[in-house]
Amino acid sequence: MTVFTPTASPAQPPLPQALRLLCLALLVTAVFGALHYIMVAPSRHVPALHPAGAFGFVLFALSVLLRGSKAWGLRLWTAVGGGVALLAGLRLIDGLLPGGPYLSGAFPLWPGRSPGPAALDLSTTYAIMTLHLCLALQPFHRGAAMAVLVAAWTGIWWSAMTDLFEAAIWGRPVSAFSLSCMGLAGLAMTHILRAEWLLRPLFSRERHGSRMRILLVLALIGPWLVGIATLHAVPETVSARLLIAPLLGLFGLAQLALVLTVGALLERAARADARAELFDPVAGRASKFRPDRDLLDGKGPVGVILCAPRAGVNGADPEADERAMRSALQRTVRHVRAEDNIGRWRRHMLMVVAHVPSEADLARIGERLERKLRPQPDLPVAAIGISMSAFDEPNLEAALQRAESALYVAERRGGGTLVRVSDLAETGQGAEARNTPPVTWEGRRGPPK
Repeated sequence: MTVFTPTASPAQPPLPQALRLLCLALLVTAVFGALHYIMVAPSRHVPALHPAGAFGFVLFALSVLLRGSKAWGLRLWTAVGGGVALLAGLRLIDGLLPGGPYLSGAFPLWPGRSPGPAALDLSTTYAIMTLHLCLALQPFHRGAAMAVLVAAWTGIWWSAMTDLFEAAIWGRPVSAFSLSCMGLAGLAMTHILRAEWLLRPLFSRERHGSRMRILLVLALIGPWLVGIATLHAVPETVSARLLIAPLLGLFGLAQLALVLTVGALLERAARADARAELFDPVAGRASKFRPDRDLLDGKGPVGVILCAPRAGVNGADPEADERAMRSALQRTVRHVRAEDNIGRWRRHMLMVVAHVPSEADLARIGERLERKLRPQPDLPVAAIGISMSAFDEPNLEAALQRAESALYVAERRGGGTLVRVSDLAETGQGAEARNTPPVTWEGRRGPPK
C-alpha cells in the first residue's frame, strides 16, 4: 500500500547579506527619525520624519526581513503591504485634491494631516505607497513590480534633488531622516528585483558592472551639480527658480535612460559571450580575449606565452595555416586555467596571458601547451617563448616584446623548443632577435601610454 504525503514547499533561499543590512539600517533610521520628531521637531518647527511615515518604513523593513517560505506568511505580509499602500493613497488624496479633506474627513487615519513643516509630507507618503505596492506585487508579477519601482524611484529622486537643491541655494531646511529612509527603502526594493533585465547590469560582477554603477551615480548627481553651478555663475537665474527644476529633471531622466540603455546592451553582449562559452568553449574563450585590455590590466605578477604551433612552416598555403591555427586553439583552450586568457595573436601565433608567481610556473604552462600541440607523442612541432613582467613596468608591452624575441630564437632552433627570456640573458643570445619586428597593437596608434 502506497502512502502519499504532501510535499513540503521549497525552502526560501537565505536573505542576502546586503539586503539584510539595508533593512536593518532602515529600521534604525526610521526609529531615530520618529524619536527626533517627538523630541525636537514640534518645538522648533523643522522638517522631520513623521511617526506615521516612520511606522510605514518599519513595516516595509519587517516585511522584507520576516517573509518566510510559508504561504500564510507571504499572504500576511502582502496584505499588510497592500493596506499600507491604501492608507498612503488616502493621504495623497487628502493632500493633492482640493476637496481631499472633505472626502477623507470621516476617516482620520493619518495623524500627519495638519499643515506645517513637521507634518507627513507628500513625497514620503508617495514613497511609502509605491514601495509597499511594489513589494506586494513582487511575488505575483515582477514586471508590474518593476514598473512601480521605476515610479517610486522617480518620486524619490525628484524629491531628493529638489530638497537638496533648495537647501544649497536658499538655505531651506530638509529632513535628513526622511530622505535617508526613502533612499534605503528604494535600494532594498531594487536589490530584491536585481534579476530584472533593467537592473541586472547594475549588479553584474563583470567589468561593465562597476562602470555602470559609476555612470549611474554621475547621472543622478549631475543635474544637481549643474543647477548649483548655474545659479552661482549666473545669479539672475534665481528668478527662474520654477523653470530650472523641471529642466534639470528632464536632463537627469535623459542621462539615466542613456545609462540604463548602455548597461542593458553591455549585459546582453556579456550573456551572449557566456552562452557561447557554455556551448562552444573555444569560441567563448576566444571572444573574451582582448589583448589591448589584458596587457594593460596591471595585475602582477603576469607572464606572457607566445606559441608558434607550426614552427618552420613558410605559410605557402594560407588555408592550411588557418585550419592548423584553429585546430591548435581548439586543442589548447581546454587546458588553460579559467583565470588566464588565451587567443590568437597576429596571424600565426597563440598568446596566453597567465597570472603566475614565477617564470618556472609559466614554463610549466608552456610545456603543457607544447605537449598538447604535438600531432604525435614523438613529433614536437611548436616553438614557445615566455617572459615575465617586471614589477617596475606599467604594462605588459615590454614583456610581450621580450616574449617575441624568445619566440624568434625558439623558431630558429626548431620545433619543440621552449625559450625563456632569462635563459637568453644568461647565455647572451638575445642579440639574435634584435631585428624582431615591433609589437603591433591592432586598433591603436602606437603602444599604450
